[in-house]
Amino acid sequence: MPEYTISTRGGSDWPDVPAGDLSAYLLPKSLECEVVDDDGVLVFRAGKATVTVSWELGGTWYIDIEGSESTGSADQLAAEIAQQLGDATGAEAVHHKVAD
Repeated sequence: MPEYTISTRGGSDWPDVPAGDLSAYLLPKSLECEVVDDDGVLVFRAGKATVTVSWELGGTWYIDIEGSESTGSADQLAAEIAQQLGDATGAEAVHHKVAD
């Protein structure tokens, strides 16, 4: 199960993203997704994958992807979520894989 973190390129904390509407900021626009939970933690399905995106301590977001078709598709999902977050907040986002 691939896991990723998303931080700002400069290492500063993220601007606030309103809880209860995370899908508006984080849901990949290039995929057909089904939102499972959008209250404090975003959980959605994209194809066979179940993706959880949550705010973590230390100014980072955490992504957990279960059931992705391949490592490449999981990497692409994480990259798109990071891009969406950066676009929504005006901060430059970088994502890092922390586990396969």
